[in-house]
Amino acid sequence: MFLENLKTIAVQVGMLYIIAGIGFVADKAKIFSKDDARRVIDLLFNIILPIAIIHTFMTMEYTEEHVRGIFIAFVCAAATHIFGIFAAGIAFGKRLNSLERGIYRYAAVLSNAAFLALPLAKSVVGSEGVFYCAVYVGVFNIIAFTYGIYEISGHTAKIDLKKIILNPGSISVIIGIPLFLLQPRIPYFITYPMSLVGSTNSPLAMIVFGTFLANADFKRMFVKKELYLTSFLRLVLIPLCMLGIFRLCGVRGDLLVSMIISASAPTATNTAMYASKYSNDIALGSEAAAQSSILSILSMPVIVALASVA
Repeated sequence: MFLENLKTIAVQVGMLYIIAGIGFVADKAKIFSKDDARRVIDLLFNIILPIAIIHTFMTMEYTEEHVRGIFIAFVCAAATHIFGIFAAGIAFGKRLNSLERGIYRYAAVLSNAAFLALPLAKSVVGSEGVFYCAVYVGVFNIIAFTYGIYEISGHTAKIDLKKIILNPGSISVIIGIPLFLLQPRIPYFITYPMSLVGSTNSPLAMIVFGTFLANADFKRMFVKKELYLTSFLRLVLIPLCMLGIFRLCGVRGDLLVSMIISASAPTATNTAMYASKYSNDIALGSEAAAQSSILSILSMPVIVALASVA
């Protein structure tokens, strides 16, 4: 069973990276550059991803299992981030300067949940995967706009509490949950366009991801030992520990797989963007995200397959 699941998930991961390869080639051919990708990221984050999340909530069948799953997913997502913060705090202590330490901690704790975990969950689990991963993305945004910017700014940034709620990821979940609970009848001429727009999230996110890899410095990313430790925490330690904890707590099935897909995703691609915004090392942020992304090709199929046989 494990080997069958491993093969299935490896194929799904491989197909997503083939799409990323399109972005890689497009960048190298100067058809679709990293500057173009930045604008598409804004489109994805502010419009396409929220529409995909809202559509998933409004079309998900109302059941007691799904209602209970929302709360369990929230607890699992919060627990994963809290465990990650604790582990990263131990791994990257005072011997590093505050800015460098901040990037490593951010990269270890925050995964590429929106742009890689959601597409993979859609491929492996289906709409329920997006349903549960959307909750993870909501928690991710809370952590990113509080702990994340505090760390990556070298403890200088002020926390803007409005951004915890007033960001596209959180707003889409806030809108989506009532639609799921109330189950209103939405006209087809609204749901169908939303479905079409939402379906572009996965391929566009992976194409953008490919341009990101095309601009990575492959020589530098495999030199620093701290980057290997970051990837180990992000890709192995955190997801495996959470898999054990979730199983002990009785989490099973699609919910477990969805949470582990989110927990085992590589470092968030916005690591470099936040490094730039808060005057930190942009190159180091890019290297952390790029290295873990490459290594995740090997780690994610194994860990997700382990979750699928739980």
